[in-house]
Formats: sequence, C-alpha cells, structure tokens
Amino acid sequence: MKEPSEMLLVDIDFCSLADLDDIYAIEEAAHGHPWPYEIIESDLRHKTGQIFYIGARWNGVLCGFGACRREKNSLKIMNLAVHPDFRRNKIGTQLLIAMGEIGIRLGCKRATLEVRITNYAAQLLYEELGFRRIKVIPHYYEDSEDAFLMESPLPFPAISVATKNNGTHL
Repeated sequence: MKEPSEMLLVDIDFCSLADLDDIYAIEEAAHGHPWPYEIIESDLRHKTGQIFYIGARWNGVLCGFGACRREKNSLKIMNLAVHPDFRRNKIGTQLLIAMGEIGIRLGCKRATLEVRITNYAAQLLYEELGFRRIKVIPHYYEDSEDAFLMESPLPFPAISVATKNNGTHL
C-alpha cells in the first residue's frame, strides 16, 4: 500500500448482498458505534434501487464503502466508512465523488449528511468537497453525541472547479 496522504486509486462499483460480510467488517473496524448487521443486510436485500451501496476495492479487496439514497431533490449520504488500514489514501474522497455522481444521475441538486461533532477528520474531508455546516442536531447519535447537519450543492463545488480548470466533464 502507498504511504499515507497519497492517493490510492481504487475501483468503485455497486455492492451486492455478496459483499455484506466485508461491508460489516469495515463498518465495525471504522466506527465505534457500527450500524447493525441486520440493517445493512435488509438494505442490500430489499432496497436495491432505493438505497445505493458502493464499494471501493483495491486489488479486489473491499477497503471502503458508502451508502446513499435520494430524498426528494437531495442525495442523503447515509454512511461512509474506510477500513483503518486504508485511511489517508483519498478513498473516502473517491467514494464521496462517486456518490455525488449517483445523486446527479438521480436528479439531485444537493447532498446532505450528518457527522459527529467530534469527527474532525470527516468534517475536513466534507468541507474540502464543498460541504458546509447547516446546524447542530442535539443528541443525534445513539450515545447522545450531537451531529452537524452538512450540505453541499451537486455537483460538488471542488469538483466543478477542477473540471472547469482542465476542460473535462464528469
């Protein structure tokens, strides 16, 4: 694996029920309060086309995933997790960009998410793509920690500027 803070270019594709155990292993490794296995299983089994799970694979190994859904004209980013062994390699950024593309294809004009107020690394990642804090949601998490509601227009402003500067389009 590359040194931390370099980009590790991963393959990103849609996940299926066959990825469930790998997704949950990442969820447990990445979060102190993981989503229940049964919720992820139900999403993958019954909500195909409503909730989208995408996976980042490096050399065929699932190293991160994201989950999102459409809510009216917004893309709701429900979860983003990168295995700790693969962090600081821009995998989270690549997953967010891919979820933004899903949102654009679904006709969404903006993306929203909640993030723990103590998760400074995630907040920085989101801000780099153009998310801004909208409000604090008191006692949002199971352990009563507050969350920031964050929002960004789609396409993400940082991506729009980059594509305009080099003449390419996503």
